Amino acid sequence: MDTITCGLVEKFRDLVLDLTWEQLLYLIHYRRNIRHFDEQLKELNLKRCSIQHRLDEATNNLEQIADEVVHWLLQVDGISVKVRKLQEKSQAKTECSITSCPNPWLRYKLSKKAKEIAQEVVEICGKGNFNRVSYHIPPPSMPELTNRDSNEGIDSRVPIMNQIMEALRNPSVNMIGLCGLGGVGKTTIAREVEKKVKNQKMFENVIMAIVSKELNVGNIQGQLAEKLGMQLNERTEDVRASRLWERLKKEKNMLLILDDLWEELDLRKVGIPFVDVENYSRKNEACKILLTSRNRRLLSDLMKCQEIIEVGVLLKNEAGELFKTIAEFSIESGNPNLKPIAYEIVQKCGGLPLAIATAAKALRGKNLDEWKDYLARWKNHLRRNNTGIKEVDASLKLSYDLLSQMNKTIFLLAAMLTHDPSIEDLLMYSVGLDIFQGIENMEQAYVEISSIVSRLKSLNLFLDSSISSHHVTIHDVYRHIAISVAPLELHAFTVQHRRLTEWPDKNYRGICLQESDISDLPEELHGPRLEFFLLNSTKHDLAMPSTFFKSSKELKVLAFTNVHFSSLPSLCFLQKLKTLCLHSCLLEDITEVRSLKNLKVLSLAYSKIQRLSVELAELTSLQMLNLAHCSELKVIRRKLLSNFKKLEVLWMEYSFDQWKVEGSSKANDNASLDELKDLPISSLNIYIPKVSMLPENLFLDMDLKRYRILIGRHWTRWEVNDETSNILALELKSNIHLKPGVRKLMKGAEDLYLYGWLQNVLHGHDGGGFPRLRHLEIQSGNDIKSNETFKSLFNNKVLVPKLEILRLCGSIGLIPLIWDDQLSHNSFRNLKTLFVKSCGFVKLMPIRVLKSLNNLEELEVRDCDTLELVFDFEDLNDYKEVESSSVIVPLKKLKLYQLQKLKNPKACFVILKSFE
Repeated sequence: MDTITCGLVEKFRDLVLDLTWEQLLYLIHYRRNIRHFDEQLKELNLKRCSIQHRLDEATNNLEQIADEVVHWLLQVDGISVKVRKLQEKSQAKTECSITSCPNPWLRYKLSKKAKEIAQEVVEICGKGNFNRVSYHIPPPSMPELTNRDSNEGIDSRVPIMNQIMEALRNPSVNMIGLCGLGGVGKTTIAREVEKKVKNQKMFENVIMAIVSKELNVGNIQGQLAEKLGMQLNERTEDVRASRLWERLKKEKNMLLILDDLWEELDLRKVGIPFVDVENYSRKNEACKILLTSRNRRLLSDLMKCQEIIEVGVLLKNEAGELFKTIAEFSIESGNPNLKPIAYEIVQKCGGLPLAIATAAKALRGKNLDEWKDYLARWKNHLRRNNTGIKEVDASLKLSYDLLSQMNKTIFLLAAMLTHDPSIEDLLMYSVGLDIFQGIENMEQAYVEISSIVSRLKSLNLFLDSSISSHHVTIHDVYRHIAISVAPLELHAFTVQHRRLTEWPDKNYRGICLQESDISDLPEELHGPRLEFFLLNSTKHDLAMPSTFFKSSKELKVLAFTNVHFSSLPSLCFLQKLKTLCLHSCLLEDITEVRSLKNLKVLSLAYSKIQRLSVELAELTSLQMLNLAHCSELKVIRRKLLSNFKKLEVLWMEYSFDQWKVEGSSKANDNASLDELKDLPISSLNIYIPKVSMLPENLFLDMDLKRYRILIGRHWTRWEVNDETSNILALELKSNIHLKPGVRKLMKGAEDLYLYGWLQNVLHGHDGGGFPRLRHLEIQSGNDIKSNETFKSLFNNKVLVPKLEILRLCGSIGLIPLIWDDQLSHNSFRNLKTLFVKSCGFVKLMPIRVLKSLNNLEELEVRDCDTLELVFDFEDLNDYKEVESSSVIVPLKKLKLYQLQKLKNPKACFVILKSFE
């Protein structure tokens, strides 16, 4: 017991001695502890300052501070609070500081506390060794500001936005193309799409990058990386693409907008994984791409966009409102003298937002004289170099600059002609100027010009014309640009819609005077290098001096429009002339044309001329003769056409129809259709009023690529569709459809018009059917009688796999049905429009037929007195193979008029609603 007690006493004594000694050490090492404390505190402050500099730099670069750095700073702030409290506590004692304190007890406490805090400072300093204190984050969206150039309030842009949003919501669409003229507002729409999808939170991430004309993959990669908040420090494109690829693959739901494509962009080279380049059909369904370009073909053929949305110009009222908004111009309170100028400027801009906005900004706050000067400069291509015009021209001219030299020439020629040039004119001028290299015949030239037109349309330099498919439209702004560059590019002298004050004396390659006020032609035209001369005069009576073309012997293309010539005495100098066009002219004597031995193209379209003399047979090089719309032409001498051994194109619609009937005793010295048999004609437009004029096998041996042929008096007016390549109209008399040549034409027709009793025209056609037919119109009259009867107009042997439009007119009284109960497998599958008028059908569409019309969109039936059923579902119960729910027809329009015997007409519209 005493032993245990002694042990405890010794341990207690040792503990007390140890504690006492430890406490004494705090007093002994007071100055050393305080010095160590100061050193560690100074080191911590230095480290804090160093890191703070890095943090300030990161904050200035909008980088995110790392969480561990934020936590470390909190620890530093915490230890700083402890230091401050220690210093305050020491100074609160009488005349005692942390460095000098005579009080032993206080010295002990300060020494102990300083050592403890110093140890914490050491630990905190050790944690402050950061490799990086921040990291990049995607930049925040720009705040929404008032944008005068936006599409807000522009009604024509609403459907475009709706189309884009619908495509973005479609899970089967990943690539969307936005196409339109340069300056039409594609980028503005793309930015509004970006804003809208962000607001609606359709995608987790939305990124827009500018591609631009000068394709720079590294620049595109940099834009994407910055907006993704990642750094691409690698120099080589493939390594950068690999890193970007891995980063973008992590995106689960993303919209990528690539603006302003000019050429094919290999997404793999950029590092965009949304499309498998080797298998374009395999896409990341959660991620979508919106592309914008001026080139439709680029979007469809090369970038494989599943949907392409066209952006057109603004409507007139929208253009005016946009101009007023940007120019801050008020019609009510502004200078009334500015109103007509503003209107004309907006008209000149042609609804192009870029041109409107640029003009409005240039005129904002300017006075009347400045407005007048701006308009004058806009009108004159020689003065279009001022601010507000040259910027527009430079931007839009980029599309032109990318063209090949051949395409540039065609575009400039078209622009110099008119706002809506005809493709036929471009063909004739191109042949004359030898623009196409290696072309051997007119068919190849036609294919080449068609390809160029298609190319220019895909770039939106050519637009669809409202006149016809045989014309194109050029936007006014682009046409102004073309006319401004024509003097340099084509070395051409041009005058448009103004008076010609002085004939040019320079060595121009071409002269183009369109709707110009010309007093008289000079005695001699100065043109030793002149290759084309195009004149459309507002003065109709012009006398051609006998020496007018004496110094223009290099001329290849000559075209006069709206001119009255009694004779053409100066043509003898033009031995290199290849194309001569005399359009809408009053022509009395054109005998002098026979001297043009190298002439390939002669066009007299729309001209008033009564006869073609046999002397023109000397034009042995002639490949194209255009007599279209020469309504007064009554005489074409025999053997004239047969002498044109190289003739490939003969156009005679609305023209000569006094063909001689071979073997007829009736006096007629005109040409017969027999003269065409041995000619290499590939394109033929002709009207033949009588079947008797038609030789038995006229068309059988012809290799016609395009034709518009009307046979019969019923077609006295050219009332047929003028949009397709192969058109045939027949008045069914004398078994004309049995002639081998006619049967060949029927088989190749795209548009077929039939008038008269059908007999076995359709039923008796050979098993090949009508493989190219897209439009069929059948007419018959009450005066047409026949002993033959048919159960239906079409049976299952009539094959029309491509037919889209079917029009039935007249009293087809002996045929109660259009179709048999069932169609052949491939027939009528593409039928979109059915029009029936004044026909004797009892039932229109049996259920079996309706089931096959999968593409029918429009049905119109009128004035059918015997029709009882439009949709015949009466035998539905007997039709075991199908239920009514499986009849799917995308019918959008149903029009029924004057159907006196129709049963339950309301049911038709109930059916229509069920189809919708």
